[in-house]
Amino acid sequence: MSDEEVALEQEEQEASATPDEELSEQQKLMAELKEAITVQREQVGALRLKLTVNVPRDTVEKQLGKQFSELKRDAAIPGFRKGHAPLRLVEKRFGSDVGEQLKGQLIGSGYLAAVEKEELKPLGDPLIWVKLKEQRFGEDQKPRSVEVEKLLPLDQAIDHLPMPKEGPFSFSCELEIKPAFELPKLDKIPIERPAITIDDDDVQVELDRMRMRRGTFQPVEEGAVERDDLLYVAMKLSVDGELLDTEDNFDIAARDIRVKGIPLIGLGDALEGHEVGDDVTFEATVPNDHDNLGLRAKTAKFEFTIREIKRLELPPIDDEFLSSMGIESEKDLRNTLRSLLESELERTVKRKMYDHVGQYLLDHTTLEIPEGLSQRQTERSVARRMMELLQSGVPATEIERVRDEMRAKAHDQAIRDLKLFFILEKIAEEREIDVNEEQLNAAISQIARRSGKRFDRVRDELSKRDGLTTLYLQLRDEKVLDTLVADGEVTEVEGPKKKSTPAAKKKKTTTPVAKKKTTKTKKS
Repeated sequence: MSDEEVALEQEEQEASATPDEELSEQQKLMAELKEAITVQREQVGALRLKLTVNVPRDTVEKQLGKQFSELKRDAAIPGFRKGHAPLRLVEKRFGSDVGEQLKGQLIGSGYLAAVEKEELKPLGDPLIWVKLKEQRFGEDQKPRSVEVEKLLPLDQAIDHLPMPKEGPFSFSCELEIKPAFELPKLDKIPIERPAITIDDDDVQVELDRMRMRRGTFQPVEEGAVERDDLLYVAMKLSVDGELLDTEDNFDIAARDIRVKGIPLIGLGDALEGHEVGDDVTFEATVPNDHDNLGLRAKTAKFEFTIREIKRLELPPIDDEFLSSMGIESEKDLRNTLRSLLESELERTVKRKMYDHVGQYLLDHTTLEIPEGLSQRQTERSVARRMMELLQSGVPATEIERVRDEMRAKAHDQAIRDLKLFFILEKIAEEREIDVNEEQLNAAISQIARRSGKRFDRVRDELSKRDGLTTLYLQLRDEKVLDTLVADGEVTEVEGPKKKSTPAAKKKKTTTPVAKKKTTKTKKS
């Protein structure tokens, strides 16, 4: 057999390779990188590591050679038959594209190889360190370009990491790792089952939520800012006298929120009582997990000029409102809501029992979580809480309010939620508990019914913001908790005291005490 015939046979074998064989090639690449790379690890916090991965130049050249060879076989270059263009010409024409593609592969595969080599169990995806240019304005208001180090997700970081023409390819990333711990005794957990009944207050809460789902934000023509109002402002953000960001039409809520990755605790109090045209200055500390390394632990100064105030208005319970619901009277509506709540009473009771099981697991598991919990983990904790509210039919405006408040000061709750997440995840793995597509769709259908939306629209909305993953984890945790409740020792107890309805909550009547970190001026 001639050399040409051998080469042709090899090409035909490669073309007919099965997915298993392709996967095997990927595994070979991972094994090659695992042997070739060097990894430096630095502890940057409890359960938080910085990895610097170095891919040797000979490995980079080898991968480049493979990609150019494959490209040469398929490239159509004018003046040459397919597959017969000189390799040097292929490299010149497609070099930048191949380099960009290889860069992404080296980062992704290099990270996975480093994790395996160091025997790490990462929590979520890594963030990549990059250097980029940002424009700053000093006190003289003159712009200047500065180089900053930032942590970015892989898809955003790849454009800011250069592919070296010589020497090794290196990158650094930060990741969080899962803690090691032992599970407590899981059989016969003491559980309290509260005796809960539906009363008029519960019906009023559900009615208020129904009205909130149909409420709209309307401009406030005259008057001052009240809690939870929506404000359109001109915003300036500066640190150490340098202007970092400015937006002329920026929306904020009059409550504790997070802006540009910085928690603004007390912002609601600072904004209450102000009017259109007022300037409000607010200072806050940049958290230690901020994606901009140079800003961490510094004092950020926010300057807001209030352009417009909007307030949520609930529709009256009139004939038009009742007709849109297909109901004749308010009495019939309240009876319908009572029936709905009673039909879901068992789920309400079960959630209370879940709380007892969760507290038992937390109290009986030795599990340390870092104080400097990252913003990403806080966001995951917030997402799980938001999914609970969504499943319960809480309106979007109320969910937004709770989300803002949790983002701003969710640290303690996030620590608790993350501990419980690890515990339930380990139980699910040991007991092989999973959620199938049918169960996931059933939960989406329930959310659709409670929110008055179509199934496909709810699923699409969840898909866009990683909500399907959050819902999956929510359902998996509930299945784990169901097994623990079934094996527990349940005791009937008196139900919890009722809380005031949203409509019954009154605004503050006292003037808030001025804070040192806020100033107010009126534009002339």
